[in-house]
Amino acid sequence: MDEGSVWEAALCTAKHQLTNLTVIIDCNKLQIAGPTASILNLEPLAAKWEAFGFAVIEVDGHDVEELRRTFRQLPLIENQPSAVICHTVKGKGLPFAENDYLWHWKGGIDDELLAHMKKAVE
Repeated sequence: MDEGSVWEAALCTAKHQLTNLTVIIDCNKLQIAGPTASILNLEPLAAKWEAFGFAVIEVDGHDVEELRRTFRQLPLIENQPSAVICHTVKGKGLPFAENDYLWHWKGGIDDELLAHMKKAVE
């Protein structure tokens, strides 16, 4: 969301009352070079989307049932686009990768690491 085009599109969406549009945000609070709070703080994120005319809900992005309930109630408010902020943990389920921004662009995954990853998600 560090791109100006994201916010320009948000302005147009709200202006034209595109209620059939839902923005789904993976809010893991990390980006390629570290925590968003120290690089380019996006908080208060919900208030920003509301200021752009969106109806906003914040959910646990790892809770499939909560996501299903949320998506069934869309649009959140009639005549407004919706934004669903999914609070997640980057690398969830891989203890060695959780909350590690270096996994944003991780390369050099050898057979040993691949086996370790497969075992972690079994």
